[in-house]
Amino acid sequence: MVNLDLDKYHRPEINALAMQIEALLVATNVRGMETVRNRGYRGYLQRAVSTLLCKRERVAIVSGFPVAQGFETDGPAGALALVNGLCQLGAEVVLLGVDHYIATLQRCAPELQASHFLPVTPARARDQLRQFVAQFHPTLLVFVEVPGAGADGRYRNMRFRDITEQTLPWEQMLSLVDCPTLAFADGGNELGMGRLHQELYGLPVACATASTDELVIADVSNWGVYGALALASACVGRPLLQNFCLASCLRALNAGGIVDGVTGALSASEDGLLLSQSVAMFRALEVLAEAALGIPVGDEIAPLEECVA
Repeated sequence: MVNLDLDKYHRPEINALAMQIEALLVATNVRGMETVRNRGYRGYLQRAVSTLLCKRERVAIVSGFPVAQGFETDGPAGALALVNGLCQLGAEVVLLGVDHYIATLQRCAPELQASHFLPVTPARARDQLRQFVAQFHPTLLVFVEVPGAGADGRYRNMRFRDITEQTLPWEQMLSLVDCPTLAFADGGNELGMGRLHQELYGLPVACATASTDELVIADVSNWGVYGALALASACVGRPLLQNFCLASCLRALNAGGIVDGVTGALSASEDGLLLSQSVAMFRALEVLAEAALGIPVGDEIAPLEECVA
């Protein structure tokens, strides 16, 4: 695994960059995340990235939010971007999700080996997850846009529709692992958002109850991942976003039947926002990372080492 200078995480310029990225990630306030941040939830990005980098040896990443009979683009794109970035740092990474969702991800990311995926069968979920944790010994557990149960134990989408039968109780993993946990979320109904129940008060959301050690909020959960990778790039001196093409990833997800979570359309978009908006956000984060790395905007960067299973 690549050796990192951990002292870089708390330099004044890194602190300033983290706050700049946080503000950018919630600027549209489409689901109230800027409101939550303005209520005092700040500094979360730097804490999350510090945990991500320090505990990156063996990372388990859960994603997959049900929409109709399939899944949405917010979640898998971020999960795949995170795999791309972590593998450049020598991490072992496994993507977990409901079996048919993971089968789609494998088709969308043929460059990743089968060992990077764990399809979980609902009927055998508890045993599968217990066995996985015992064998993989994750050093970090990450959730990217994963449904979280409300106080009544039911799972709901942004329209308050019950989706319990379409997902798994991923909260069970919190009691199975002995490592830090991190979630990326954007609305209140995702696993991990339980820690913000006071800040979410009064917002039109179905509040999840489970909390994670670290939580990154953004207007789109995927954007939170991109922002974390931008900040991580500045911390480690490597452009971790550079080898990931967002537009191509979203189109590949569409080809596998994964849809926009707000519109339900088979479109290369995230949460009802135009592709141009997502690409602009991604590029803005890249520019911030490049500036921190001293890379002139637009310059070509030499390819990094390929991910090794």
